[in-house]
Formats: sequence, C-alpha cells, structure tokens
Amino acid sequence: MLCCTVELKSITASFRNPEFQNFHKSFPLPPPTALIGLAGAALGLSPRMAQTFVDTHQIRAGVSGKGEGLARDLWKYRQTDQDKSIVLRELYVNTHYRLVFGSNDHAAVEQLKQAFDSPVYALTLGQSDSLAKVVKTTLTDAIVDGQTLENTLVVGDIVPAILEQVLYGGTFALSLSSADPIAYQLPTRFTYKSDYGMRSVSQRNLFSFVGPRVTFQNKSFPGVQVDDVFVPLFDL
Repeated sequence: MLCCTVELKSITASFRNPEFQNFHKSFPLPPPTALIGLAGAALGLSPRMAQTFVDTHQIRAGVSGKGEGLARDLWKYRQTDQDKSIVLRELYVNTHYRLVFGSNDHAAVEQLKQAFDSPVYALTLGQSDSLAKVVKTTLTDAIVDGQTLENTLVVGDIVPAILEQVLYGGTFALSLSSADPIAYQLPTRFTYKSDYGMRSVSQRNLFSFVGPRVTFQNKSFPGVQVDDVFVPLFDL
C-alpha cells in the first residue's frame, strides 16, 4: 500500500461535536468526514464526489496532532431580524496535524499528493476562516506496527485496552474528564441530495481520541511513521 503523508498547520481549528447544541464543543482532531473533506477540497471535488473518490479507491487514513492552546469564541448567528443569539465555540489554537491517506491504488495516492501540493480549493480545518497551510507532503510504502499512541485517532473503543495496561504494570492516562467520553460514534458517510446540497448521516463508526502517550504491552496498530510521529491507519 502506498501512502501520502500531509503535514498541516493552522492558526485555529474547530471540529464541531454534534452531541452539543448550544455550545459548539470541538473534537481535538479532524474526524473521518473532515479528512474526506480535506482530500476533496485539495482535489477540487464536491463533498459527494469526494466521498465517491474515497469509496472507489478504498482509501485508508490516519491523523495525529494537537493545538498549542484552546479558546472559546463568541459566535453570533441571527434567527430573525429581531432575534439574535450568541453561541460559544471552541477553537484549538496554533494547530499542527499530520494526515495520512493510503491505498493499494498507487495512482490515486499520487493524485492526492499532487492535489495537496497544489490544492484546487482552500484547505480549512472545520470552519471557513480556519485556513490550513501545507508544510510538506511525502510518499511512503513503509507500513509499520506501532505500540505507542499519542494525540491520535483510532478505530474502536480504546479505553478497555488502556485499562488493561494495569495488568502488565504499565501506566496510562486519560486526557478527558470523567464527564466526557473518549470514544464517539462518528459519522463516516453521508447521503447527499446533490453535490453541494443537503446531507444526512448514513453511516457511523466507533472511534477513540487518544491524548497523552500510552504504550501497549500486548497490542499494536498498523500505521505510518511520519518523522517522529506514529500515525495509526483506519478505513475511511
């Protein structure tokens, strides 16, 4: 399998957690649908065509990274001419992400690299004013198994595997408070009425956001080493 790695930086990023309504809580990393959207923007495809591209070429993906800080933005929207509301929105500040897109279709991966080197549309991280800068892209076919995860996204509920480390004398930490889950049923596919029209969630999958570093004694994950960062892969 050939993989395209993409290193991105931005001043702000916000990936809305749909479970919160009056407060736009952000995921710490771009979820699967955001990764599809980034690939589509680079390729110059509509949201529906970007999803088709991913399905056709059986793209796998991965993401790792974080922001240097977290802020809350006062975001105003208008319901009617007389009624205005203020909503708080979380923003990650000075973000640095490493994305990976892989496939057995090498031509499709090479197409993605060319697209990220010269994107058709501006790349944004969750909102239109969170512009992303591509630092560099590379191609690699070196798929490795990693046992250490940090600031990354993995498929499934990782909490039982983290707690299992106690049995082997290892250490672990949870980055989120006990009031927040670490695993979410995230949308992975939408049904579109048209290329840029209304959409509805048609498929979800369970993913876990891993924060502080955890090393597993009896579990490994296939992924790609991007500089000094290991990025586990999952099916898009």
